[in-house]
Amino acid sequence: MPLIATVAATDLEVESFTAPPDVWAQWRKLPIGTFVIGRHRTPAVLKRSGRGLQFFAAAPGLGGATAPESIEHQIAKIKLVLGMRAAGHDAKVEQPGVAPSGEQWQADVLVQTTRGPLAVEVQLAQQHWDDYRSRTARYRAGGVSVVWLVRGTHLKALGNSRIPFLMTHGWSIDEAMNRALEDMPCMAMDGPVGDEEGPRVVVFPTDRSKPFLRLSLESFGAGVAAGALNMGEFMYSNGTRSWPAWMWDSTKAPGVPMTPWLLMRWGPHAASTSRNIGERHANEKSQHHIGR
Repeated sequence: MPLIATVAATDLEVESFTAPPDVWAQWRKLPIGTFVIGRHRTPAVLKRSGRGLQFFAAAPGLGGATAPESIEHQIAKIKLVLGMRAAGHDAKVEQPGVAPSGEQWQADVLVQTTRGPLAVEVQLAQQHWDDYRSRTARYRAGGVSVVWLVRGTHLKALGNSRIPFLMTHGWSIDEAMNRALEDMPCMAMDGPVGDEEGPRVVVFPTDRSKPFLRLSLESFGAGVAAGALNMGEFMYSNGTRSWPAWMWDSTKAPGVPMTPWLLMRWGPHAASTSRNIGERHANEKSQHHIGR
């Protein structure tokens, strides 16, 4: 269920999630083949989920099926991108690329930063350690840094694989159990607690004002694009030991307008703040260029 497609006649890239509902309704009336998706330019149909998410899908019988992704995964990508854009960054979802080896990749989110391109991968399903490493290496070979957002329930398994990996690279078991990987930041993404809206990314503040922070995806997206996530030292609460860890510098994290649950973006109570974050991308590309 891709969030982007290309207008076949003009090669213009369009987004489902920034298209106003009335524009989306007009697009749905256009002939199949007006929009194409993926590297193979598969003719697409336009759909809307029961929760209001607009997305593209391969037209039946016209090129195969699109990769299955959950609504939760799609909304996470959207929130990250909207947060990055609200902070002034050039960010897109589902961006393809090619490593020097010729291997292809597609980033959930790709943002241009002052330190170079950064991919953010939302990994909600279990993934083998070798896949984490190979996909990370593929990005880095092409000059793209990557941050992984991992479902909190999967972090233990990821940590259990990290320990023997580090030990094979010369670290003691004590060091391997505690240190983070410098080339592969993996941050926990948990469900909401209390009155929180939507998933939260757990980070450790560099100023140690709190043991940890629970950031909205919009706030994390804005901050990680601005360089708030850096390798530092995580210190035990008693101050006796510290370990290399990925830390969050809140002074580098810009504030972004909060968008309580993105369904507001598509529902009857649409918030003007949400519309302003990314809607210009759809407004400039809608009726004027499509279907001519």
